[in-house]
Amino acid sequence: MTIIIFILSVLGFSNAFYLYWQHKREVNTGQKMFCLIGGDCGAVVGSKYGKTFGIKNEIIGMIYYALLGIYILTGIVLPPIKIIAGVAALFSLYLLYIQVVVLKKFCSWCLIAIAINLLIFYFLK
Repeated sequence: MTIIIFILSVLGFSNAFYLYWQHKREVNTGQKMFCLIGGDCGAVVGSKYGKTFGIKNEIIGMIYYALLGIYILTGIVLPPIKIIAGVAALFSLYLLYIQVVVLKKFCSWCLIAIAINLLIFYFLK
């Protein structure tokens, strides 16, 4: 199971980094973000829900996935990783609710992150 979690953490980090890069490019150049499902990633990521405690969700995600990867590679015991993964999974469900009910707009990269977080939590059980 650890290899699956490590692969998910690498995929999650890559996804979060790509999302961060795309949004930064959109803000700086005006080039619209690419969305796999034709949604409006810019509207989702740029909304007031795109930050938590003033920090971009993508940056929080990159930190989370990096710490998870370090945990898997080194075995260094982090604060209860299952609890952290559970919080990430719950927060992901909250962000899904925001996309579906509040914004009524979708971002494929955000949906991928949600799926990754739920899978990580599942495999850590």
